[in-house]
Amino acid sequence: MIYDVVTNDEGQYSTWPVGRELPDGWKPTGFQGGKEECLSHIGGEWTDLTPLSVRELLEPQTNSLTTERLTLRELTPAQVAVLLDENATSDDWIAGYPLPGSKFAAGGFGRRTPDQMRYGFGMYQLVRATDGLVIGEMGFHAPPSGGVVEVGFGLAESCRGAGYATEALTELVRWAFSQAGVDQVVGRTMADNTPSQGVLTRTGFQHVSRDGDIERFVLGAADLAPVSEPLDLDDEGRALIAGVIEGRLSSGRRHELAFAPGTDPMIRAIREDGHTLAFVQCGGLKGVDDQDNHFLDIVVRPEAARRGLASRLLAEARVFARGEGKTGLVAATADEDEISGAWVRKHGFEVIGLHGVSKRTPDAPTAEAPAHLTVEHVDRSDAAAVEELVALAVVTFAQVVLPGGVKLRLEPETVRQIVLGDGDGLLLACRKDGRPVGWLASDSVQDGAVNLVDAQALTECAGEGVPDALLASAARWADRERITVTAIVEEKGQVELAEALPRFGFDRKDGRTIWRLTIDTAAAQS
Repeated sequence: MIYDVVTNDEGQYSTWPVGRELPDGWKPTGFQGGKEECLSHIGGEWTDLTPLSVRELLEPQTNSLTTERLTLRELTPAQVAVLLDENATSDDWIAGYPLPGSKFAAGGFGRRTPDQMRYGFGMYQLVRATDGLVIGEMGFHAPPSGGVVEVGFGLAESCRGAGYATEALTELVRWAFSQAGVDQVVGRTMADNTPSQGVLTRTGFQHVSRDGDIERFVLGAADLAPVSEPLDLDDEGRALIAGVIEGRLSSGRRHELAFAPGTDPMIRAIREDGHTLAFVQCGGLKGVDDQDNHFLDIVVRPEAARRGLASRLLAEARVFARGEGKTGLVAATADEDEISGAWVRKHGFEVIGLHGVSKRTPDAPTAEAPAHLTVEHVDRSDAAAVEELVALAVVTFAQVVLPGGVKLRLEPETVRQIVLGDGDGLLLACRKDGRPVGWLASDSVQDGAVNLVDAQALTECAGEGVPDALLASAARWADRERITVTAIVEEKGQVELAEALPRFGFDRKDGRTIWRLTIDTAAAQS
């Protein structure tokens, strides 16, 4: 009996007696012969038994990017394999494509291991919008490694000189910087390939080295970011800063830093299409005697993330701080803000301080106070007692060491304002042998809660339990008044106080990490 070799829409094959009506969905392939002959033919044709519909589901997802004149269409592994065929043709390709380097690029892609097949980091064909023709290709030699990814590109000769490569490369690298693990994009060309070098430099790449006949160019996310412009802290400027902060952090935070009077801090913003996308504040803080560092605050709207805006602002702040003779930048990130924490760590900042936020609810367990110390509530109407406490606070504030070894520089009147606040908060004085050695102050009670302004002791009394005595008295007062108390402590600088808080019912809720970047040795990551 003679058989037809037949196939269906799923790419499956079978044999069927010649002359017998085929079932729906099947069609002859044109091959006929005996049973064994047909089965042998099928064995050579049907090498993948997976149905086409399943193969399509299993096919890796590919990326697609659009510019004004082009579509960048990422190829599947099967589509890349077509470029290895020197005789491959398509009505969708412009004359001159595939390019001389297409086979080389496809071969490199074909040698990738499964774990190197990362979405978006493959080969792309450049499809011209006006006629739908493939006019060139562009892509990555491999997925990112160590924060770096290398790009390559080629264009049909008839399409060169019209800006297509620059247009496509700009879009591709913008997409790359939006992906995790990409800090730099590298491009390499032959020394005599000036057209490709022109594409790289017009996109923003910087020439960094030459190795033999190979020129190496590097692009960081910040190189694509717009340059900032000065921002005045008038009502409009404060509103712009508040808007960026509100978009980035849902929880409340300050709208501006308190810079040292008489200084000229750096306050700049990046704007685009009339919208403020990010801002930076950099300078010396009021009341902080820091000869080495400027404080840094950078905030970027979420919709403008991974465009290198923060890196651009950091670069500008480094130049500003260097110009003022500083060797470091200090920044703070909230513990729950993992994005900012990862960013400062990536850019070389190191931890120098921890601000812990602890809360105590009424009737929380409380330890005993040291017997050799006494604590008294200071009556604000007792002028002598208030002046004694303020004088003690002036001394203890001068002894405070901030993260990085920085000292406070506060005028007595400023200390008075900090300690006394609005005039009705808690004031405690701790005494040893009748001599004042420590103090605690809070702000006003609101809605059954109060914040501690601070609790300090003379350094000569370290280890004698002064914080325990003050917290024990504050806890008894809070229990009696049914008040929740919040304490913010610099855990590296106020070690004794930080260690005492849990003994008196304070539970650490969250906090901030204080970071420092050494300017002169900071690695330029973007």
